[in-house]
Amino acid sequence: MTKKEFYSKLKYKNVAFGLACSLLAILAIGSACDIKPEKAQPETTASEPEVEEKPAEPEDTIPDRNTYTRGKAATDFKYIDVRSDSQLNAGLLTPYAYEIEYKGERPKDLVSIYEYLFSENGTQIINARSTQIYLTKETAEHFNSLARDFKGQTGLATLMISDGYVPDSDDTKNNEYWDGSYTKTTNCEEHFLGTSIDLLTYPGDGSFPEFTGEDKYSWVLENMSHYGFILRYPEGKEDITGHETYKNHIRYVGYPDSQIMYDNNYTLEEYIEEIKKYDYKNQFILTDTHGGKYCVYYVPADKSKTTNVPIPIDGDKELKYRISGDAKEGFIISCMVEEPKK
Repeated sequence: MTKKEFYSKLKYKNVAFGLACSLLAILAIGSACDIKPEKAQPETTASEPEVEEKPAEPEDTIPDRNTYTRGKAATDFKYIDVRSDSQLNAGLLTPYAYEIEYKGERPKDLVSIYEYLFSENGTQIINARSTQIYLTKETAEHFNSLARDFKGQTGLATLMISDGYVPDSDDTKNNEYWDGSYTKTTNCEEHFLGTSIDLLTYPGDGSFPEFTGEDKYSWVLENMSHYGFILRYPEGKEDITGHETYKNHIRYVGYPDSQIMYDNNYTLEEYIEEIKKYDYKNQFILTDTHGGKYCVYYVPADKSKTTNVPIPIDGDKELKYRISGDAKEGFIISCMVEEPKK
């Protein structure tokens, strides 16, 4: 092989070698572009072990409207003996119409309404036809709260209590609450209970117009259920209540019963008939817009002297409850299962 042939051959080998190196470089660069870096892991030590992250627990929610269900909100119970005779005629839900003989006792916690005519700062927010009008303490307290908020919403302090507790005719002779000028309201013996109020208004011009629930006073009718009151004899329900319409006659029945009646347009008589469909295993349940949960159920009275009534409990603690007789056949138990969240 001549020197010329040798260098010519070497030249072609170098070219081939260069091409091969270039190809390898291109492949290497392409491979490097396809490789994704591993995500850096946090350093851990023996003193700080890794903790598995848990999903955040959902915040408590409050319904934007009152909701009703059927079920078992209260799950544990104990039994108490309730008198099947006298207790049938006692309680906030006991219905009385003028044709029904009153068999209950005189309320034991009657108070003069005078001290409840004022707000906490001593401003008068309620007027009264007489300071000799009496109500049960619970009724007076809740009406005071209603009137306080009514003034806060409307600026009015013009509600007037016309009538409250009216004693039975057999209860007047030695009754310390009796005022000679104080007469029974026609066809309204449920005033014997001390939980009923007849309203007037007092605009300050010397007149005393009857409360009609119109204009700014509509606030009272629309909100009194929050305070435990109902309009006892509403329009269009005369055949059910046995009374003509009284727009100014309200009655304290307690919460949640008042709210259930308002939401469902029940009279007291209709409400009792509805609750008779529920027992302690199958309760009428209200969850309100404050997050409170309540249940109501019915227990038929036993024919013996006492009735075993299941009362809701939470462990060793009784839940807040009330028992009311229906004046005929049994008892209504109203219970707070969960307190309002606000």
